[in-house]
Amino acid sequence: MDRPRLFLSAVSEELRTARKHVAATLHTLGFDAISQDDFSTGYGELRQWLRNQVDSCDGLIQLVGDAYGAEPPEIDPEYGRVSYTQLEFLYAGRRSKKTWAIVIGKDFGRDKPSAQLDLPRNAGQADPTNYQAERSALQQGYIARLKRENHLRHTANNMTELELIIRKLPDWLAELHKQWEAWLKQDAEFKAKTSASLERLEEASRLTAEKIRAHLLQTAQETHRREMAEADREKDWRRRQVFRDAAESAQALRLSRIEELTAAFADIEGRGTATSVFQELTRILAEQGVDEAIAYIESQRTSIFQAVRNRAAAVRERNRAELQPLLRTAALYEAKGQATEARNLYSEILAVEPDWPEALHGAFWFHVEQGDLARVRTTLAEVREEYEGAHRIATRLTASDPSNTEWQRDLSVSYERLGNVAVAQGQLEAAAQAYREYSRIAKQLAASDPSNTEWQRDLYASYSRLAHLAEKRKATEEARANWKQAYDVLSGIDKRGLHLSPEDRKFLAILGEKVHLGAQ
Repeated sequence: MDRPRLFLSAVSEELRTARKHVAATLHTLGFDAISQDDFSTGYGELRQWLRNQVDSCDGLIQLVGDAYGAEPPEIDPEYGRVSYTQLEFLYAGRRSKKTWAIVIGKDFGRDKPSAQLDLPRNAGQADPTNYQAERSALQQGYIARLKRENHLRHTANNMTELELIIRKLPDWLAELHKQWEAWLKQDAEFKAKTSASLERLEEASRLTAEKIRAHLLQTAQETHRREMAEADREKDWRRRQVFRDAAESAQALRLSRIEELTAAFADIEGRGTATSVFQELTRILAEQGVDEAIAYIESQRTSIFQAVRNRAAAVRERNRAELQPLLRTAALYEAKGQATEARNLYSEILAVEPDWPEALHGAFWFHVEQGDLARVRTTLAEVREEYEGAHRIATRLTASDPSNTEWQRDLSVSYERLGNVAVAQGQLEAAAQAYREYSRIAKQLAASDPSNTEWQRDLYASYSRLAHLAEKRKATEEARANWKQAYDVLSGIDKRGLHLSPEDRKFLAILGEKVHLGAQ
């Protein structure tokens, strides 16, 4: 007997990640799932393809979000003006298929924010605001129709709630041909169970995260003490101070990443994609600490890599789930200051999954950290090698997804670091080129979100770099102009009531003096 088959319906630009998560969950429950991600034909064939696929399925699940989505080139003769996503649900209902419409709540993490949805594909569109508003109204009308027809019964505000709803599907499918009212009688009990399950999941997740965070902090402190002891063994007081400063910087970076690493463990567990090895790693890390977690993964390392290498490209998502504990272990090695082990593990992971954004992002920050440490420990040539490695990764990431602001910021960081090392090597023209690219990206990010203090600070920092460099090159007017730009950005942050650190305020006063003197 064939496995039950479900069609997954959602607007891709808004909810592709959520749809993939639902597909993965259904697969673990013994169902096959199909969606628009599974075909490559042109739009001319799309409506008939959708009808064929819905006909072949036992039911349809639709994630109902804010986006209207793409629509056929002409009004559909059966359903009127509808998007492809709306057509999927309406056609399934007409074919007497079992359907579930799950409302995606306002707090649910989307692939694109609502303000960026349903914009015209043609950059020359005369009135994009009206274009977007018209499609938003069409989607709201569709939601109102679903409410009138009593289709909207569940709301998911995050991945955990969505998964709990989906995991109820085996019970629903067992009654696929029963009356809707029979299922409805169980709805109140389901909601109560869902609420209780959510509370238990959240409490267990919170306790695990606290234990993991405590072990990571302990490891960071142990690594810091060891590095400070190594610095104290240096005979020359100048080099001893340099090594101490490097150790302090490394510790600050480790501490800043502890929350990210803790959240990453919790996030994998919460998404329901954790393997048994990852679950065991999380448990060992929470109960026994970093060293035992690393020891456990080392015992599994060979078998994990072998399992991944033997899989075909069609199971890439599963591969990455298998590699997650290794990727997190690379970060644990970083936390312990074991750079060689971390570097080897990142290299081995990327040899298997060279296009995995999450692994590339981790390796990027590893190279940045190693470059920062190398500035006081080794030669400028080795510093540049690390920064160039980070830059190559950032360039790949932005090329794969130019709209991803996190990748854009990674690229700006790599340009800033390359500019710094070029200044140290006396290559002022190369430094100027790197700083201009740094400033260009910072300007784009700052303009895209004026409320993002971090991006605004990146912008004023880029102008400061250019100003310092211009002074080195005796370009007085250029330096003055960049100091003025830096002052305008930093004072703008202050005027909007956004957070400024004491160091920022001190620098703002210095900039004010520079701008004032330059104007005289």
